[in-house]
Amino acid sequence: MPQQETTQLKHIIYSSRPVGFEEKTVEQILSSSRKNNPSVEVTGLLIYSADLYLQLLEGPTNAVEKTFNKIKNDARHDNVQILKESSTDRRIFASWTMRPQDLKLMMWDEDDINNGLVENLSPSQAFNVFNNLSREFDQFIYVHEAEWSESQRSKEGIDRSP
Repeated sequence: MPQQETTQLKHIIYSSRPVGFEEKTVEQILSSSRKNNPSVEVTGLLIYSADLYLQLLEGPTNAVEKTFNKIKNDARHDNVQILKESSTDRRIFASWTMRPQDLKLMMWDEDDINNGLVENLSPSQAFNVFNNLSREFDQFIYVHEAEWSESQRSKEGIDRSP
C-alpha cells in the first residue's frame, strides 16, 4: 500500500500596531488575503482594532514565511512581533482564507491593549486565543446548520419521529 505523504504546516502568530488605521485598510488587507492566500494555501484569522493587529497565519512553511515577510515590510504595520512560531500537522482555520475578528468583540479593553497585554501573551496563551475562536466558530456553524436543516425538513413536511 502506498504511503500517504503529509505536508508539514507552520503557524505564525504575530502582533503589530496599525499605521494610519482605517476600516478601509482592514478591508484592503482582507481583500488582498482572500485573493492571494488560496493559491499558496495560507489560511488564518486577523483580529484587529485601531490600536492592534493580532494574526494567525497557517499553511505550508515556505508560504507562511513568505506571507509573514511581506507583512513585516508592509508600511501599514509597525512594531511587528512574533508571539508564537511552530510546526504543526493540522490547521485550525482550514476553511478561512482570512477571517476577520473585530477586537471590540474580544475580551480585551483599550487599557489592556495600550498596556501591552496582547504583545506580552505567552506562546501558548496566543495560540489558545485562536484555538478557542476556532472552536466557537465551528460550534456556531454546527448549531446553525442543524437549525437550518431542521427548518428545511419542517417546511418540506418531513417527519423525523420514530
